[in-house]
Amino acid sequence: MFFLTVLLPKVSFGISNVDFLNSDITDLFLLDNKNDSTFVIVIDPGHGGKDSGTSHNSVNEKEITLQISKYINQIIEDNQPYIDVKLTRDEDVFVALNDRIEFSQRQNADLFISIHCNSYSDKKVNGTEVYALGIGQGEHLAIAARENNSVLWEDDFESKYDWVDPNSIEAHIFLSAFQSVHLSQSINLANKVNHSISQKSGTKNRGVKQAGFVILKNPSSPSILVEVGYLSNKSDREKMTTVEGQKQIAQGISDAILNFINEKSLLNSVSIN
Repeated sequence: MFFLTVLLPKVSFGISNVDFLNSDITDLFLLDNKNDSTFVIVIDPGHGGKDSGTSHNSVNEKEITLQISKYINQIIEDNQPYIDVKLTRDEDVFVALNDRIEFSQRQNADLFISIHCNSYSDKKVNGTEVYALGIGQGEHLAIAARENNSVLWEDDFESKYDWVDPNSIEAHIFLSAFQSVHLSQSINLANKVNHSISQKSGTKNRGVKQAGFVILKNPSSPSILVEVGYLSNKSDREKMTTVEGQKQIAQGISDAILNFINEKSLLNSVSIN
């Protein structure tokens, strides 16, 4: 038996017998033992305020992520009264990464989904990819480093995190070391989201991947990060900047969430029709 303590953000989690804790049985036990009948989903629109995220042709990631997140909120809450959707931000404001995680924990969230847009030097690269926490390779490292750069906008980030440069190899190794107790459920949800977005919007399915994202270090629920498309790609960008395209992406994510909940019976006695 061993214990792994994570200090990023400045909260410690003692975890024993990691292999057992990653099992589907344990995930379901942790998620099913809620004291209330309301299922809480936290949707995290990436970036915001002074942190624009990636940009291309005057299109800012922060604006796309907020609009898609609002559509997800609308779709789910209009159709499922027993599901409570919370947004980490509902306007163009900057929210620190650890504040987003703490918000999710205060809400006693059952699922955490962070919405982002991708970018790449090769403008032909396109499609949707979904991330769970883990050790990334190659381009996944660069994507995680770019999203983690949001901490540099925080005035006092040195006091909140146990590393200084989010682009360093040391930071990535540290972030990837934590084994989430909800990892298997996170990967399950990620697969459903990726497939559903591709079905609804026609975007290329680039698969489910793992990398050391700060925002996914949430010990209290399955957590995924969705890169809905590439702003650097003309076809993806046009889809993400239209109301129709944003609603298709939001519908895909919403359908996947409901499918995940139904499949795992995570609403206890509450059924979704």
